[in-house]
Amino acid sequence: MFDLDGVIVDTHAVIKEALRALACNAGVTIDPDVLDATVLLPPVNALLALGVSDARQIYDSDYDKALSLATGEVLVFNEVVAGMATLAKAGVGLGIVTAQARGRLRYLLPPEVAELVEVVIAHEDAPAKPAPDGILAACARLGVPPERAFFIGDRTTDVRAGRAAGVTTVGASWGIAGATALQREGVDVLLATPDQVGPSILAQIDSRRGHAGS
Repeated sequence: MFDLDGVIVDTHAVIKEALRALACNAGVTIDPDVLDATVLLPPVNALLALGVSDARQIYDSDYDKALSLATGEVLVFNEVVAGMATLAKAGVGLGIVTAQARGRLRYLLPPEVAELVEVVIAHEDAPAKPAPDGILAACARLGVPPERAFFIGDRTTDVRAGRAAGVTTVGASWGIAGATALQREGVDVLLATPDQVGPSILAQIDSRRGHAGS
């Protein structure tokens, strides 16, 4: 199973442009340094940090449209997609667990990825990570027991969610948190680059399980 943002795609530029557009439409003068810092915040908090007083209302009414208009800036980690395709060909069931709302997936989830995955757990389907519910729901739909599953994420909350669900946690160093934070959180397997996604993950997981059982 995979997280979406920071693992399969990089949506930083999209989110930044959406926040900028919403703040400008609200008549706010934007400090570029503040804008850069807000990208990692939840959207309502980001709008508040930018000085948008009615942030919740603007988020509810306009954020999805602003995000969809900025989709030209979505970066796809093609090596990850290639690795997912190799795993699928090997008979591995694939799923996505994301905090994004399901309605946004039509423009944030690459079509080639949508064709590979068997299940997508979105924001509406389960409590947000670090709660394990989304990962457990994906395992159930895939028909795979958690102890035979892995979850690839780029945040420490992903590691905590995977650990709580009882799956093998895999860290994507190219994402938001970075290798040091993921290691500090106790991730089971750490990937340095996107091209490491593939069958070699299964070998690392099997090796780790073998050591745990000895």
